[in-house]
Amino acid sequence: MRQPIDPFSLKSLPKWHIRRVAWTAYARVQEKIAALSFNSTAIPIKQMNDMIDCQEPEKEQTAVTGVQLSYLLAALKETEPLPSKAIVEIGSYRGATTLALASNTQRSIFAIDPYIGYGGAEDDKLAFQKRVGHLPNVKHLRLTSGEAARTWNHGDAGFVFIDAVHDYVNTRFDINAWGQKLVSGGLMALHDTDNPRFPGTRKAASEAFKTMDLWAHINDLVILKKR
Repeated sequence: MRQPIDPFSLKSLPKWHIRRVAWTAYARVQEKIAALSFNSTAIPIKQMNDMIDCQEPEKEQTAVTGVQLSYLLAALKETEPLPSKAIVEIGSYRGATTLALASNTQRSIFAIDPYIGYGGAEDDKLAFQKRVGHLPNVKHLRLTSGEAARTWNHGDAGFVFIDAVHDYVNTRFDINAWGQKLVSGGLMALHDTDNPRFPGTRKAASEAFKTMDLWAHINDLVILKKR
């Protein structure tokens, strides 16, 4: 199967370049298709019992809710026995979820965020560093998802949390690129999967659901298990 193109790899081309123009048109068409098929690409709800109650994070610091965070921490705990020392977070923003993950495991958290204006900029990077810069198990890779995947040399990942650019082409790329790094039995969490503002994210998650097992699904958070 042909591998998805890294959308950020085309940003080095001039805006008028035929490849970039064609790709932009393709990406916009995919978002239209995703919007039209939004209801038909819903993934079944799968809740869990006996979840740890997490304090509701500040909305200015993260879009992840307290309930979603409790599921992320449950997934993190589920992957502790796996033969992997790496946890990957794609899109770290101000480090709120990074801190929660790093505080609940001794494994290394690889926080991947270029801070170039797509969901996170320089002031967000400073907030991230202030929040988690002192933690020895947090490794910030100031790279795009594609750059980090191409240069990755930290072994298999046990848990991947994708919360980056919320459109079809970027989410599909992230799922493909990091799904290949995920150990068998590892978990992949996808944020903003049920928001009509981001139909492409749901479309990409729905496609991944066809090749992975559903571990949990609550509003705006899908967690899949690699077979």
